[in-house]
Order: sequence, then C-alpha cells, then structure tokens
Amino acid sequence: MGLTKTYKDGTTPIVCIIGSGFSGMCAAIRLQTQLNLKTYTIFELEPELGGTWWSNTYPGCACDVKSINYQFSFEPNYEWSTTYAGQQEIWEYQRQVAKKYNLYEKIRFRTEVTHAEWHEELQQWVLDWINHNTGETGQTNADIVFSGMGPLRIPQIPKQFEAFEGPKWHTAQWNHDYDLTGKHVAVVGSGASSIQVVPAIVDKVKKLEFYQRSATYIIPRRNVSNSAFWKFLFKHIPFVHFLYYKLTYWSNESIIRIFSTKWQHALTRRVAMLLAWSYRFYQIRDKQLRAKMTPNYILGCRRIVVSSDFYPALARKNVCVHTATIKDVKGRTLKLSDGSRQEVDALVLATGFHVKDSLAEGFVIGKDKCDLFKVWGQDPKTYYGITSAETPNMFFLLGPNTGLGHNSVLFMIETACEYAIMTISHMMDKNLSSIQATPKACKDFVDEVEEKMKGMVWSSNCKSWYQNEQGKVTALWWSTCTHYWWRLRKFRPQHFVGVQRSKVPAAIRA
Repeated sequence: MGLTKTYKDGTTPIVCIIGSGFSGMCAAIRLQTQLNLKTYTIFELEPELGGTWWSNTYPGCACDVKSINYQFSFEPNYEWSTTYAGQQEIWEYQRQVAKKYNLYEKIRFRTEVTHAEWHEELQQWVLDWINHNTGETGQTNADIVFSGMGPLRIPQIPKQFEAFEGPKWHTAQWNHDYDLTGKHVAVVGSGASSIQVVPAIVDKVKKLEFYQRSATYIIPRRNVSNSAFWKFLFKHIPFVHFLYYKLTYWSNESIIRIFSTKWQHALTRRVAMLLAWSYRFYQIRDKQLRAKMTPNYILGCRRIVVSSDFYPALARKNVCVHTATIKDVKGRTLKLSDGSRQEVDALVLATGFHVKDSLAEGFVIGKDKCDLFKVWGQDPKTYYGITSAETPNMFFLLGPNTGLGHNSVLFMIETACEYAIMTISHMMDKNLSSIQATPKACKDFVDEVEEKMKGMVWSSNCKSWYQNEQGKVTALWWSTCTHYWWRLRKFRPQHFVGVQRSKVPAAIRA
C-alpha cells in the first residue's frame, strides 16, 4: 500500500527542520521524494550546510567509516578519491546533493532556533528564532518538527584551560589564522580528533606535547586511492558499486560481535584484541611509549579508532607523550601531577563534546508544558530514538540510543527518516493534527535497551560519553543496523495516539 501524501482537503503539513547536516538533508529530501511535500523550511545556525563536516576543519579531519558506506544509499558517489574520505570531500558531496534537490532554496542560514514549544490548542509547534546576520527575531509555526542537530555539536572545553593566556582552540573551532610552523604546541585529548590532528601537524611544529588521560584502542586504516578503473566500474558496470557497498556494509555488521560479552563471541573479541595488540607492538618499538599507549580497559567500551599514522607520529623526536593529569594552568604553562611543567605557544583542545547535556534547559517545551531537559535529564525515554511521548509531531534524527560503534550512522539516519515519513503519511491518511508515541511504547523500548546492554561492553565499568552519570548507556543502539531497520520496517499504529483535525477549530488552525 502506498503512502498518503496529502490530507483529505489536499493540504500538507508545515514542516520545520533544525539543522542542515546529513540528518536535516535526509529529512528534507525524503519529504520531497516520498511525500512530494515542499512546505518545509530548514533552519541552520551556520553560514553553510554540512553540520559537523562544515564545522570541523582541523588538519587531518576525515571519516573513520569507509566512503562507500558514508553516503546516502539513494545518492551514490562514484568519485570518492580514497577509501576513507576527508572532510573537504565529504562536505563537497553534501553540497552536490543539496544542489540536486534544491535544498539551498529552503535553508535559512545563520538563523538559530532558540526555543521550541508545543501549543496544544493550536496543535502546532511554535519556534522562536534569531538571525545572527541581521539581529532579526521572530516566530514560526510548524505542524511537524525534525531535530537534526546531532549529538556532537557543542565543544566541551574544561574550565581549567580558560586560564591559558596564549592562543587556544577546540578542534571543532580550528584557528586557521594561527601558523603552527616552528611553534611549541600542546594537544590535549586522546580521542578520534586528536589521533587525526597529531600526525597532520607533527612535521610543522617545533615540539608537540601530547596529553592523554587514557589510551585508545587503534586498528590499522588502509586508506588507498580509488583508481580511475574502479571509478569507471562503479559508475558504468551494473551492480559493481552495489555489491561493493553491500559487502562493506555486511562486513561492518559482523563487527558488532566484538562488542558482545557473551561467551559465544569470545573468539571474535580475542581476535580483535590480538589485532590491536600486534599493530601496537609492530608500530611502537619503544617499550615505555608502548606501555603508555596500551589501554587499561576492555576493548570496545570506548570508541575504537582507525589510524595508520598516529603511532609513528608519537615516535617522532619532537613529540613528548604525557599521561600525568594536568593539575594547573598559569599563563602559558601547564603543570602536571608528576610535578613536570611545559610552557607552550599554543593549546589545542581535543576534549570532545557535550553529549549528555546537549539539550539545553528550556529549549524544548513539549506536551503539558513539560521541559524536555527536566523530564529527560540524562535518561531520555524515546521510541527508538525517533520520537517521545512528550513531543507530539517531533522527530529526532540520531537521537538517544541510535549511535553506533561498528557501522555508518547514515544508515540509522535514513531508517529514522523512513519511519518518520510513514508516521506523517499515517497522520494525513487518518486526518490527524498530531501524533505521539505512547508512554508504554517508549518505556518498553528503553527497558529493552537497558536489558540488552547488559550483554555489551558499553555497560562495563569503564566510563565513556556513551553512558550517563549513572553508567546507563544512552547514546548507542545495542544491535546491528539491520536489526534496527527490521524493527522499523513497518509503521505500528498501536504504539501511537493521535488527535483528529476535526477537534481543532478551523479558525485556530488557520
């Protein structure tokens, strides 16, 4: 049975999309192509689309998922230059797709949504916004809202570094005006960003101080150039690109077993640990440095990073690795817990993002005037990370418990968009002004995730941004992408309740 594309009176909902990264783009394109709906507006804080791939421009910035899987399934790119695409190439892909679907005409750049509130009497969301170019403020009413802001958008900058008097910046806010050539530079953090930054700048700086609280599991990154021959095959020979895409996808799906603590997956875990250990042993010959770079926690409970140039970069003579805690910052000097001090010219913070508290207090006011920040706290209760009982007609993309540790999040974005489209179609078919997940459906999902996570490494004692303060995993999906798709392949009306349009006075709707 096909999708219903309009209400019975021929009208379509007014839709607002917050954010123009991959999530916002996917929502807009699917509204156009599947519902033929063009009554939507995209609000974007930045002067360009792209989300994280516009904001993050630090040296070495690239995707750690293979390019063949880091693209929309409905918009294959046959021209990826390498196995793992860099930031600039990914952003150019986003721009090409946006131009094809005329998304630029729908985006209000430098316009920040500051507040979103559900009005029961209107059966609409009212969005407050400000244009940062002109200072203009206003309100927009929307029947449906997509939140495509993403969890990795607000840089986390520890307060202790505010005292640093020299040039300093977060990797997501890279200062391209400052020349690192011949400088004494400090890089704080040992996650994916720093593992990409360090090799990219080590040849330029005079000396590099690298500070890490804990080591990261790293596996080889075989990043080869895609030849003209392969590009030709992808573009012109039927099924070659599709088969390679599926082969890579299923290869990634099989990796989920290394995150399981069940006995039947023990061999897979041991093989993965052996790979990481042998790679570290092969690339780091210095025993003391190797000891510093050996993680003291279970494989997979934190993000596993792919890199083939990080370990060699740390072995350079102009690099010093510190594992002692930074206790104090005065002027341009960093004092460590082991008593050592380093005076540096510039400070680079690869200290991650505010994931657990990325939703600001008072930003979303849902049904019955509830503040989503207060209702959720650090324990969001959603329906498959897509919507919640407190937010009628609002859909989250890359919402709680939809992140991944083994495959491409673009698959999760597309799956969530498909379900949102089915929900909107159901609304129009049943002539509903609003629809929301039932509290029971949300509770059942959250309870199942919590139970399933007990058999995964992410629930172990090691702390990560995957967990909230109580150790509950709120960022990741517990199984394969295929399992997530299977659960959401059909719309389940029994998990939702709605309000008939006839119950909303026509004068108010108008």
